[in-house]
Amino acid sequence: MKKKPKSIVSLSLLPKRASTDGQTQTELAWNKRVLSERIQFAISLCCERPVIFHVEFVDALQIATLNWQFRGRDNPTDVLSFPPHEDHTSLHRSQNPVNLGELAVCVDVCLKQSQKHKVTLAQEIEKMILHGLIHLKGFDHERSDAAHAVMTSLERSIRGQMIKQLGSPDFCVPLTGAGTTRKTASARGRK
Repeated sequence: MKKKPKSIVSLSLLPKRASTDGQTQTELAWNKRVLSERIQFAISLCCERPVIFHVEFVDALQIATLNWQFRGRDNPTDVLSFPPHEDHTSLHRSQNPVNLGELAVCVDVCLKQSQKHKVTLAQEIEKMILHGLIHLKGFDHERSDAAHAVMTSLERSIRGQMIKQLGSPDFCVPLTGAGTTRKTASARGRK
């Protein structure tokens, strides 16, 4: 029996620092292996075939530039999703991974939101990655109230399964400054 191909997840360099105000820097510790495993699990829950998926971590200035360039909005945002440029329809019939697209995730905005929502930074980053992944699957909460309800329900369901199977996310931990809610051994000092 042939082994099913695994999804290919690539991550940009993980930022060593984040800032909620553009000045005060918070040092971050990452566990890239755990982050990749959690993304693989999320993909397995919402994609019927193996995919190629990239996550680019950016700062507030970079995401604001992308948000202006692609959405005409002049502010930083938490996550932007970018479907693949090429037409990959012929690959949908094969067992080869299909390019799902990529995300730009702003750790600065995620840090600020984690403080506002009183969750860990890893929880907020994972929520944004999942949100962007679901956008790349064709869902759009901005279409209507009903579409918003469906997308929100799907996100909650997948996050619930991830916590049930993998526990709470702890792949990124603020070590200094604002946003330090807890430190875990699994994220501290690993890359």
